[in-house]
Amino acid sequence: MTHQEGRKLMNFCSLVSADVWRDLVERGRRRTFRRGSVLLREGESPDSVIALVDGLVKVTQINECGDELTLTLRGPGEVLGEMGALLGRPRSATVAAVRLCTGFVLPAHAFRGYVERHRLETVVYQLTVERLNSHERLRADLAHLPRVARMARIVSHLADEIGHPHGDEGLVVELGMVRTELATMASMSRSSALDALSQLQAAGVLRLGRRNLVINDVAHLRAAARDEKQLPGGIGCQGDIPSM
Repeated sequence: MTHQEGRKLMNFCSLVSADVWRDLVERGRRRTFRRGSVLLREGESPDSVIALVDGLVKVTQINECGDELTLTLRGPGEVLGEMGALLGRPRSATVAAVRLCTGFVLPAHAFRGYVERHRLETVVYQLTVERLNSHERLRADLAHLPRVARMARIVSHLADEIGHPHGDEGLVVELGMVRTELATMASMSRSSALDALSQLQAAGVLRLGRRNLVINDVAHLRAAARDEKQLPGGIGCQGDIPSM
């Protein structure tokens, strides 16, 4: 399986009309969440959902070894905890605020009534399938890609999730995580991740900030994520300078 380039991942808001999204928000109670606050915790009862209207959250999960793994980042337009609320199953992941967030919280039974009223069962199913397929594509790609391509794939995934336009053709991705977490997402050590990021930066593909990544060349980033062998500046995706 290969990365599908240039495709913004869907969220709940993108699948419903403005009026239907507004109805969801108006059913909830407005809350703000400070940076570091836990909005939902893995294993807890699914008694509510949160419609996120502003901010950035990090989704994490505990693996079989007891380590916390960062799965992805999510932004405005998401409904958090929707599947647990619909299926009555415990939270499958923890969601924490990366920066100040605003959301509207409503009880699970109210969300179920909202879904039934607007006949959104298919929409929620479509979103769930999209998320699962995206995760499976990402895991499959990371299993065979070399180091620089793996990092490019993760950055490309985050750009699809939460990237915002920057300049004429670029994107900016607010990371909301330390480099070690980014390395773990890419299934590599911190030193290898930093080296891969440095090579992408040296090639002019992206620029590293303290808390964000500026993607200067989206096309070359996605080419690197597909493991095409040459980056700008003569750097190969394997992380080596090709012989002349």
